[in-house]
Amino acid sequence: MLESTKQYVYDRRKGLLKGAGYAGGLYLLSQYVAARIEDFREKIKQERAARENLRRRFEQNQEDMNFTVMTLVPTLGKHILQDMDVEALTHELQAKSKASKGKPDRGSMSSSVLSSSAEIVQEHDARSDLGSASILSYPDNGAASMGGSTHSWVDEFAAQTPSYPPRIYPDAADLSDSMLTTSSAPSTSANTESGSSEPASSAEESSASSSRSKAELWKEIKMLAFTRTLTVVYSLTLLTLFTQIQLTILGRYKYIQSVLQQERDERMREKLLDQVSISSLFWDPPDTDEDVEEDLETVSRETERKFLTLSWWILHVGWKDVGERVKRGVEEVFEGVSLKSKLTAMDLHRLIGDVRRRVEHEITFEGTERRVNFASTLIPPTAETLQHVLLKGGVSPYASLTNPYPQSDPDPIFTALLAETRTLLSSSDFSFVLEVCLDRATEVLFDGLRKNVFVESGSGEEEEVRIRLAGLLPGLARWSKLALTALPNELVDGLLGLREVTALSAIVFSKFEDRFR
Repeated sequence: MLESTKQYVYDRRKGLLKGAGYAGGLYLLSQYVAARIEDFREKIKQERAARENLRRRFEQNQEDMNFTVMTLVPTLGKHILQDMDVEALTHELQAKSKASKGKPDRGSMSSSVLSSSAEIVQEHDARSDLGSASILSYPDNGAASMGGSTHSWVDEFAAQTPSYPPRIYPDAADLSDSMLTTSSAPSTSANTESGSSEPASSAEESSASSSRSKAELWKEIKMLAFTRTLTVVYSLTLLTLFTQIQLTILGRYKYIQSVLQQERDERMREKLLDQVSISSLFWDPPDTDEDVEEDLETVSRETERKFLTLSWWILHVGWKDVGERVKRGVEEVFEGVSLKSKLTAMDLHRLIGDVRRRVEHEITFEGTERRVNFASTLIPPTAETLQHVLLKGGVSPYASLTNPYPQSDPDPIFTALLAETRTLLSSSDFSFVLEVCLDRATEVLFDGLRKNVFVESGSGEEEEVRIRLAGLLPGLARWSKLALTALPNELVDGLLGLREVTALSAIVFSKFEDRFR
């Protein structure tokens, strides 16, 4: 039996060898395919986890934006409401009106005079030099009027800020705060510079205000109400977008840092496994610490603090530049509009659009019109002003120096963050998103006015509601104040909810593929 089996195998040895070869090949092939499938499955799992991690970090970054912006709004609101105090002018006009009628001031000074009596408006229009020209026929100065004065708060700040020697830290810390406060009137600034006392300045302002007529007060209230409202619109929009860019860039760096750290930990784990393997008993593996220790672009706490401190500029200085541009635009557009003019929401929208055109565009030396770049409103334009901003933010004198020595940079990561931010603020993507955000902010403004000011009388008539310009001023004053103090903030929420803002954040967050492998 055994002999016959041997003979059988021997006679068919070639066929059996081929069959065994085929079976072995199929087994090896199946094992290879199974290993590749497992690797592919593991790769898909890792990519899915990476995408989920990226999505979670991006969403968390978006949620942090609203909280961060709302922590900055009170500082901005305090400056705007103090420097553009419409309510104080309202109280002054109320007191003057009651005094002229011979009535004692027994009422509450908190009530608004802007909507108390139509007789005051008529009295003003009778004596005012504004005329009673219709809102639809007021003269349009054209695009040439948008050039205006080139003076701005940013230029004034840069002109008044001294140049610091790189190594003289105490002098840099002793900058005067006076250049960062709002300049009210030329006489006030002159008195401050000449060293006159504050009570004398206050007495002079009180004397000047008491000599103003009702017509002058009405005109000032009209200009200041529109100026403050549009300054709030521009300042909050710029602050929201700038904070969004800051947090997105920092979030991207944090994400990249975590991914590279994870890869580094994985390589260290593989190295330890190699060292405890059987082969390590016979030979010493080379030291690969230099290969594992990569030069990671980490953002330290100090660097992150310096970068976030940049928002100090728009909160204390940049918004004044916006306010000056808005003030010039308001004066050009509303100078010829009488307080007695009855306006519809569409009329007011057209007027606001004319102001926006003057604020957002300027005339070049060649006579062409171009969009205004608000980069200098958001970031200090010079090294000296940048150093002062960092010092004001509590950064140490040495750490606030951006590049004190030509051959070295004490904080290259901060320099890279600042350069990327400047480039982004000057890009076409940011200009487009800013325009969309300003359109949305204007819609929020008019939604509030339609709900609270342009209210239908209920008579059933389909005609548009028309309100005197003087009757719009209380609504504008209330809206601008609520936009800076309300919680939750409808304006900020509306801006952050725009898909264009989210798309810009996604573009910034994904700008790591060409720099990191």
